[in-house]
Amino acid sequence: MRKTLFAAFALLAAAGLHAEEAKSSYSVTTDFTYTTRYFFRGVKNQDSAFQPSVTFAQGAFSAGVWTSQALSDKKAQWAQGKEYDFFAGYAFALENNASVTLGGTYYYYPSARPSLSEAKKSYEGSIAFAAPVGPLSGKLTVFHDFKFESNTLQADLGYSVPINNGSFDVGVYYGYNDIGDGDADLPGGSGYTYKYYGVDASVSVKLSDKATVKLGGHWTDTTGDLASPDKNLWVTLGVTVVF
Repeated sequence: MRKTLFAAFALLAAAGLHAEEAKSSYSVTTDFTYTTRYFFRGVKNQDSAFQPSVTFAQGAFSAGVWTSQALSDKKAQWAQGKEYDFFAGYAFALENNASVTLGGTYYYYPSARPSLSEAKKSYEGSIAFAAPVGPLSGKLTVFHDFKFESNTLQADLGYSVPINNGSFDVGVYYGYNDIGDGDADLPGGSGYTYKYYGVDASVSVKLSDKATVKLGGHWTDTTGDLASPDKNLWVTLGVTVVF
């Protein structure tokens, strides 16, 4: 009986140790952000919105879900202010702190209105090359959307300055978007092209070892077949917690 109990306790201890090792091998990140406006590649989709997300990461693999829920005048927003993005990616490390990431995103708009040329879903693949550019972080990404038949090329540069218990981060981006079917899988779609660019700046402060609060300011604009957006300045405030 004692041997049986000892064996049982040994198995439980081993299982607990294995669970701790497994737990430390991955992370789960949650984010809760409020934004005064929601822009996507230079196009405004919503006014004020709540944008929570959860991301699972293990090694070079990551996957998660991000959503944007409009908080005001929902019927006037794209797809009545409801969007869910399911994403996954795998990063391949290269020399000199460079990397290549293969990714995919499924966009779902449950309240889309086909009568207003709002597509209910779309899916997109991407490949990104990231590397240091002197003191800056650089990234070049190619996206292809299979529903909108679009090809997007976006370049990003970022710079981070450590501050007391946090950091100040600034980034700029420039993108070219060639959309073959503006209505996705809906009948009567037509194509268009445009360029978009913008600036992001934020201050992040650690609340604890696992929690961070971030305040950001953002600006964007477009040229080409899309008119320059009005009210293209916005502010975000979010809290990130890592488990």
